This record gives sequence, C-alpha cells and structure tokens, in this order.
Amino acid sequence: MRKLLIVPCVLILFAACKKSPHTTKKEIEKATQTSVEKILIQKKYQLDQTPSLEDTTLFDAKDTTHLVIFTPKEKGDQLLRHYTWPKRLEEPKLFFISIGNKKSQVMVIHGGAQKTVTLLDTLQFTQDFIPSDFDTTNVKMTKIEEKPNDEFLVLGKSNYRFNGMRWIPWQGDEIFPFVERFEVKGDESVIEITNRGEFASRVLFTLAFTDVNAQDIQSKLRLTKDIPTVNLYPPGRAVHKNGGGSVALKHPLIEIRKDAFQKNAKVKLPLFMHGIRHFTLRAVYSQRGQSLAWPSADEKNFIRDGQGYWAVLSSLAGDS
Repeated sequence: MRKLLIVPCVLILFAACKKSPHTTKKEIEKATQTSVEKILIQKKYQLDQTPSLEDTTLFDAKDTTHLVIFTPKEKGDQLLRHYTWPKRLEEPKLFFISIGNKKSQVMVIHGGAQKTVTLLDTLQFTQDFIPSDFDTTNVKMTKIEEKPNDEFLVLGKSNYRFNGMRWIPWQGDEIFPFVERFEVKGDESVIEITNRGEFASRVLFTLAFTDVNAQDIQSKLRLTKDIPTVNLYPPGRAVHKNGGGSVALKHPLIEIRKDAFQKNAKVKLPLFMHGIRHFTLRAVYSQRGQSLAWPSADEKNFIRDGQGYWAVLSSLAGDS
C-alpha cells in the first residue's frame, strides 16, 4: 500500500510546483503598483511581428477593471501596456483581431444588452464603439483571405477595417488607404500609404495638417524633395471648396497625384515635420470610368477638412 501512495503524492507535489503559463498576480501587482482583487481572463497571443506570445490579462481592482499586456524577455516578463477603465466592466470578454502583417489588437466586449467594444494595441492606441452611436448588439470578426490577411469588424450591418490609425467604415469595392508609417523625425520624417483596397486608375490624395498655421509653417512643415506629383499649399492660399466657390486655407495641405494605384501599392512622402501630431486624409479617384470620393459621408466616423470634404483623421499614438 505504501508504494501505491507514492505516485499520487509526487504528482500533487509536481502540480503545486509547476509555474503558471501566465503572468502571476504578484508580478502584475509589482509592475502596475495596483492591488489585484480578481483575475478575470488571461490569454496568450502574438500581437506584433516578433515570434513571442504576449500575455494579456483582465483583472478587477477596487471599483475598476484593468488590462495589462506583458511580453517575455530574458530576465522575466516586460509590461507593455496598462489600461484602466473608470468602473468595473460588466460581463467582459476578450478577443484578438488581426490588423495584418502578423500584427493584432486586443478587443474587449463588455456590457449587458448594451455592449461596448474597446480595441487596444500594445502601445497607446484605444478606440471605443459605444452602443449609443454604433450597433454593438451583434459583433463579428471576418478574415480577409488576401494579403496582408487582416480582419474586418462587423457591427450590425456595418463593416469596419483598421486603416493604420483607427477603425473606419469599409466597403469591399473601394480603395482603402492604409497609413503604413506616420513618423515625425525632422528631416527624416515620412508618411507612407498603402492601398489595401481595390485598384484605381487615378488618385489624388489630400493631406491637411491641422497642427500648423501661417506663423509656424517654416519651422513645422516643408517638402524635402522636388517631386512633380506632389504640391504643398500654404495657409492663406485660395482653393476650391465643397459645394462650389473657393476658401482660404487655415492650415497647409499637400496633394499627391498617382496615375495608377494597384492593390498593395505604396505612396511614400519624405518631408520635414516638427511638432505635428495629426493630419487629415482624403482622396478622389477614378474607377470603372467613375470619379469617386474616399471616404464617403459619415458624420460618426469622419470629420470635414478645411475644404469642407469628409476626411479621416490620423493621429500619433496617444492622441484622439
């Protein structure tokens, strides 16, 4: 009988000593300086282009709910992101949604009948879809089979796709400018746009820089190369406006012309930028003999630029 009891005892001891595959409560408390009351959900997933799996945890503390993302390092896990909701979430569920090129975001769905969808990355990006503005009763994810193999988010009857800066409405038969790079580094600044949508025979991009005015344009924004298909219009310049007539620009804008915009084609704009955190983006393009505008009118998701056209606001991480 003694020999028979040895094996169960060894197994129990081994199970007690085995390290958890997830970040522990003690590790979370040390990294966040927050007392963890209850761990709600823990999942591992590849969130960036590195092969490691990030560890994502939802936990309650006092009257709030927190999300933390850790990545493995040689000397223990490193905290990448700590996000706090101002109150405890009701019935939270945690998912991952691909934004292409082996990158993903965390999606938290919470609430009872009135659900809110919160999307976050490992840095500072956060975007909420709230029930008063969006149909969040039925939330789905659908994978796009073509490269870069990202997923679009289905809210009710509307589709949303990540454009490099935020989730915006998406229609499968239009161009889809994806902001691949928005880097403000003085003379080495760059804006790079990729077409994740359909082919267009001619495209005119308009980028407006709302952080810049007539007094500081020389110290904040200028072209660094003479490119025939690129024009910069300074504040005060008279340009056409939506609905007819003209308007004097309050902020500078840059126009980029491209004769053919293939699927996955890129537009790279080298320029000098300093102290710039936002720009608006819109396009006019030709497709199947029609002249079309991107984006189309949508008050909930877009803003009007200085010419009165609908445009997508692009912001550096941490800005809304």
